[in-house]
Amino acid sequence: MSRHACELFWERGVAGTTGDDIAAAAGLSTRTIWRYFRTKESCVEPVLAQSAKRFIALADRWPDELSLADHMAADMIENPLTERELADEIASLRIATMSATEPALRTAYLMVHDEMERGFAPVVAKRLRLPPDDLTARLFAAAVTAAFRVVDEDVGRRAIVEKEKVSQQEALALVDRAIRDATNGRLGGPVEP
Repeated sequence: MSRHACELFWERGVAGTTGDDIAAAAGLSTRTIWRYFRTKESCVEPVLAQSAKRFIALADRWPDELSLADHMAADMIENPLTERELADEIASLRIATMSATEPALRTAYLMVHDEMERGFAPVVAKRLRLPPDDLTARLFAAAVTAAFRVVDEDVGRRAIVEKEKVSQQEALALVDRAIRDATNGRLGGPVEP
């Protein structure tokens, strides 16, 4: 259902898509949609959440000797996205670009980033050798997920809306810079074991 919502919003716009449209595309009753989702825009959250979960899983595998950007590059080779996952990533970037002008989509988008932040805080704490509930770890998790959001929106706009070719290397360089800037250089690079 979430994939159908992402596709319909992209093709028709938010105003041009109803809950009935999403239900029909998914082969479900409209009643089922409203049982599980608070708004039609919130129907995109499961696709967005998959992207966030993939990032948290990747971050959990982050070795001390690599920067996050280098780890992401290596991890993409070791754990390539399936066609479905790649399509979901594209759908997520589309929703990210649309959320800039669609407040209800923005709400759904930010809800997922809040969950990503909560999942990333323990990773940050572990990496910086801090207690799990440490304020610095939580602040860095908030800053880094916000930085990722900004990078996703920028890359999404450039690649999807403006049809600009953005290389993986360029995107990872943006991620690396964003993390280091957001944490005053304390996170993102290799750490001593």
